Amino acid sequence: MKPIVQRIEFPAGSRVICISDLHGSYDLLRTLLKKVEYCESDNLVLLGDLYTKGSQGKQTLCYLMELSSREGVYILRGNCDWLEDWLTDKQREFLESLPHILESQDYIFVHGGLESLDFETLDAFSCMKNDNFMERSRGFKKWVVTGHWPVHNYRHSICSNAPLVNEDKHIIGIDGGNIICWHGQLNAFIIQDGDFSNVSVHAHEPYIVPHEQEASGGTLNITYLDRFVEIIQEGNFFSQVRHLASGRVLEVPNFSLWRDGQGRLGAGSGATDYYPALRAGEKTALIRRCGNRLLLLKADGVVGWYRE
Repeated sequence: MKPIVQRIEFPAGSRVICISDLHGSYDLLRTLLKKVEYCESDNLVLLGDLYTKGSQGKQTLCYLMELSSREGVYILRGNCDWLEDWLTDKQREFLESLPHILESQDYIFVHGGLESLDFETLDAFSCMKNDNFMERSRGFKKWVVTGHWPVHNYRHSICSNAPLVNEDKHIIGIDGGNIICWHGQLNAFIIQDGDFSNVSVHAHEPYIVPHEQEASGGTLNITYLDRFVEIIQEGNFFSQVRHLASGRVLEVPNFSLWRDGQGRLGAGSGATDYYPALRAGEKTALIRRCGNRLLLLKADGVVGWYRE
């Protein structure tokens, strides 16, 4: 199946607000739109994975269908936007009509990625699911804005959910790992007259840092494709492991360790040795406590450890 391509031109000076991987987070989406002060003079581009996996799928889909009637709203289909049994005929028609690619004068928007700029040669599913697209791609002349692959998987030293702009390849990843990972967030990437900015929201409990901490670590963030480890020494809350891809040894929380269907041991969210620099009184997000004094926090999208 060939991809559905929609071509548009954004009015000069207008904002283009890009959001991906909603995953049925109706409340979070509404909060984000309010935070960016979205109005009908803006362009809103939703890059797919709209309503599945989260707990508010039906509510989210109804809201998106309502939004789609507004001028300047463009909704793409992602690989997780499959046709659920409970969908009405109207909802099925809506999802099946969504484009896979949105192209403007300077930007291309797609959920997963592009194997080529010759759209006629592409398969629709490869546009919706294109794992590790930024690292695999050789780059483009136009900016390509994508979701699908949580951006923390592109960051191999320090974990961050903030949008990632690759200047060399002209690729922008905006998937903040909402719903998919414990420390995820929903990002709004904003384009206006060639300038970029971003705003995010999340569902984590706020945490005010009681005392200063200096930065340390930041040598390894274990990502999905290089997730496999072996245990050197097991502990109550943390275990010392060797990262098989790099050979590096670090301590990871036991809650981050899991085995796949083949019995291989992997490390997921929280498998980082980074302790960020934090100021006393700084507002962060509390992701998880490990024992009495060690916390996994997030500040400006960056995830790391804090000694309370």
